[in-house]
Amino acid sequence: GAADHCCLDHCAAACLRVRGKAPMGVDGPLLGGGGVAGRLETWDWVRPISPKGCAASSWASQFPLVTKGRHIVNAHGDRFRLCAINWYGASDVSHVVGGLDTQSLEVICQSVYDLGFNVVRLPFSNEMLREGLPKAGSVDYTKNPRLRGLVALQVYDEVVRSLGRVHVAVIINNHTTYGEFCGPPSRNSLWFDPNSTFSEEQWIQDWLMMAKRYACCDHVVGFDLRNEIRPRKSRWPKWSGGGPFLDELTGECNWARAARACAERLMTANSRALLVVERIVWPQQGLQTMAEEPGPLLPALRGRLVLGAHLYAWSGPGRFIPQWSVPPGLECLFAALRGLGAITARNYGDLTLDELAAQVRQEIGGVLAAARCPVWVSEFGADATNPEEMQWLARFVDVLADLDADWAYWPLNVGLKPGTKADEAYGMLSSDWRPKSTGDTRLVLLERIGLRAPPDAIAAPPLSAPPPPMLGSGPLRRNASKQSCRSLLGSKDPLLAVKSTPDVKGAILAFKPTCNLVAGLRRVRTADAELATIGGTSAREWYRPPPPRRSASMGTGVPQRIGEAWDEEKAAELSPLRHVRVVSKISCDPARF
Repeated sequence: GAADHCCLDHCAAACLRVRGKAPMGVDGPLLGGGGVAGRLETWDWVRPISPKGCAASSWASQFPLVTKGRHIVNAHGDRFRLCAINWYGASDVSHVVGGLDTQSLEVICQSVYDLGFNVVRLPFSNEMLREGLPKAGSVDYTKNPRLRGLVALQVYDEVVRSLGRVHVAVIINNHTTYGEFCGPPSRNSLWFDPNSTFSEEQWIQDWLMMAKRYACCDHVVGFDLRNEIRPRKSRWPKWSGGGPFLDELTGECNWARAARACAERLMTANSRALLVVERIVWPQQGLQTMAEEPGPLLPALRGRLVLGAHLYAWSGPGRFIPQWSVPPGLECLFAALRGLGAITARNYGDLTLDELAAQVRQEIGGVLAAARCPVWVSEFGADATNPEEMQWLARFVDVLADLDADWAYWPLNVGLKPGTKADEAYGMLSSDWRPKSTGDTRLVLLERIGLRAPPDAIAAPPLSAPPPPMLGSGPLRRNASKQSCRSLLGSKDPLLAVKSTPDVKGAILAFKPTCNLVAGLRRVRTADAELATIGGTSAREWYRPPPPRRSASMGTGVPQRIGEAWDEEKAAELSPLRHVRVVSKISCDPARF
């Protein structure tokens, strides 16, 4: 049965294993599962999997996709706009897509189709390729009996097949090296791990295996080479530089060279798939240098190249720092760094409507205007219960509509994030991994950029209420949503389960950066804080900026907390120190900054 699922020869069948035993390849253990340190795994045993009905329909006849100027077109010459959604999990600790512990694979795939998405961005980790049976509890085998006995990579195969059967295309994405949630600088920051056998060449070999594996699946339309590249300790990714030897000497990593090398070898293994190259996420720059012609990618990848970018309200251009990631007690320091220009002063969520549109056009609009290649905004999203993020999403969707760019919402997933006790706030489905019976305002917003529920949808959700009213065109208030933003990262919340913070220095807890770090702050009493000294003033209180004045443009339906007086109960609810029981010896002297 395993050999039939993977269409492997007798050598490949021998590699399938159960957890705890080293996976065996043609010549011995596979890399990452007990293999010899430094050994390169070339995956010679891999054979293409059978699409099993995915390629038999007229729908599949439109593939492969190619690029033509700023657009992606199908085999008939018609535009194929990527209206996609991310479905993560195979890149995380469980090594399989989310939801299989709750719902059947067929129902989830049908839900993707019913919502109107035509593509799934399907992340995987290099570690997952070498895993055995999925982590206990990650698959409900009573709902997914045909997944019983399959290793993680075979489960990934079945996800690819099931999406094809409901006419949803797939772009596979190398999200991480190790099975972990992608976050701050870590061992997953680069496309390789300099301290392990996961070298750059092994990364390319893994990609060649995936290209070979899905060569017969026409609906696997693209390869997203790597997710969100960022610095790692002394290693800094650059879009320039020399070869691997120079990278080793300087500590710089040339993403342009590596992406070009990987893409060219993928074109020899699978000449049909689009090749997505994402920008470096920190510091975050525009796409113009990536699309230079002649340059590292063009004209060599013409007809196949798609550039990728991610944008969230909490992210930003340049050296951005999300507000929720600032450690408690260091807010003054980070405000000073913003004022000095050492880090980005304002993130995307802090920009006015006109500023946001201008910034996004500067970063990705120039490439589209010059028709060098398509741009895929392959991650963006918002918490439907957070008014500020929803207002930002409404603005951002309008910018995307004006640019006519391809896109992918993050994510499909709901429930607990892998390896954490925090819910996925951006998820699009209900808790049973079906479309919400009440609809979703975010789906209404996505209709502005091409999302359409198919006429034959089995469980098409009803239209939801219109989007929340816009609060003018000024910058969105970030203070009220700071607590909600913290909840998005679950275990990475720097205040999760904090009980006391004695001897903390620098305690302006939430503020609007100004030339005078204390100017404009007002006092809000709380029962949780002891004697605090801020700017020479002592009181049982903590500080936050005054709320904005209510304007006529706010209309009805605006949350009461915007523009209203703050009482102790509301202040305690939104305090970033809600878990803190003792705060002592706190000081922040503006003169020091």
